[in-house]
Amino acid sequence: METMISLERAWEIISEKIHTPETEEIPLQESYHRVLAKSVISPIAMPPFDRSPLDGYAYAASNSDPASLSLHMVSEIPAGTYPDRELKPGECAKIFTGAPIPVGANCVVRMEDTEPQGNLIQIRRPVSPGSNIVHQGEEIQEDEVVLVAETLLTPSTVGLLAALGVEKVTVYRRLRIGLLSTGSELREVGQPLSPGKIYNSNTYTLRGMLIECGCEVEAASFVPDRLPEMIETLSGLQDMDAIITTGGASVGEYDLIRKALSGIGCELLFWKVNFKPGTPAALGIKGKQFYFALSGNPAAAMITYELLVRPALKRMSGLKDNEAVFPVKMAGRFGKSGRQRRFLRARAIFRDGEIWADPDYAQGSGILRSMIGCNLLVDVPGGHGPVEKGEILLARWIPAEGEIG
Repeated sequence: METMISLERAWEIISEKIHTPETEEIPLQESYHRVLAKSVISPIAMPPFDRSPLDGYAYAASNSDPASLSLHMVSEIPAGTYPDRELKPGECAKIFTGAPIPVGANCVVRMEDTEPQGNLIQIRRPVSPGSNIVHQGEEIQEDEVVLVAETLLTPSTVGLLAALGVEKVTVYRRLRIGLLSTGSELREVGQPLSPGKIYNSNTYTLRGMLIECGCEVEAASFVPDRLPEMIETLSGLQDMDAIITTGGASVGEYDLIRKALSGIGCELLFWKVNFKPGTPAALGIKGKQFYFALSGNPAAAMITYELLVRPALKRMSGLKDNEAVFPVKMAGRFGKSGRQRRFLRARAIFRDGEIWADPDYAQGSGILRSMIGCNLLVDVPGGHGPVEKGEILLARWIPAEGEIG
């Protein structure tokens, strides 16, 4: 077991053990927020026929047309119908958005650029051949790969597949995650809060974060700092893909989670990661199961989840790794200095094409409120002095708390 390792080394250890779950074929309507396990090939062209992108008149144009044309309207083509009459020279068809282009036509003129006179249509602004036609396969060709494996299915991608007539997709099975909070100081929401006790918030916070990550969550009742009860509860979660615990991960007399993990036959791969807040973090493995032991401090647990757990779950669920870092300018000062690497919560501000990070939030490891509205973690290297306004540091995105949209 490695102790006090860097974040990068911790991620290397995790990456070596990651595996993706089994796949399943599901109906398209059930595929939102699932991850494709098999690329999708279009069964049809999109659009499936030459169509009009606007309301107007279809006719056969030539480059030698005069400045004004008079054509006989011989048919009308609404969307959803297919023209059964071929246009001849001097004829046109009234056509509506999305309707197929009739045989014999090679353009569509806007309705606004015409003047109807009964069945005689005066075209005041003739167009060139090929104008205002969306050709068959212009967006997607038949047998073209439209979505590759490892794509997260969003409303727009699911809508695209529906437009192509795709009925079922092959996706990775949802991850099943077990969740356990430990600590004799905890009380459940709704119970009286006696002296020395606090309400269990970590289960609620992490459950929401896991659901947003597309996981199925089984949250066990919290357990006190007693080894037999920890072992018993962890044993009941052994059909999960990963188990996340909070509390009991430090070095105190009542920090028993490492002993509990060993007690169920789990191999500990590392203990303590060299950053703040969230140093007391451990990783164990048993077979294909991951065991993430996080700090009991709420904000520290959330930050460790963002830096270690969420990227691992994304990889385990079949998503590509895209945890990029980028430079930001500090919009405020942070006065503390320290030997240990620190991650500051911050809100992104966009100024003149640059990303500024506003760290004007409480930064203590147990201050859950400080995560609300944050969408950045700013990386302050170990040994760095106070962070000054205007200083450039590296940061990474995290899902923003307290925002809609």
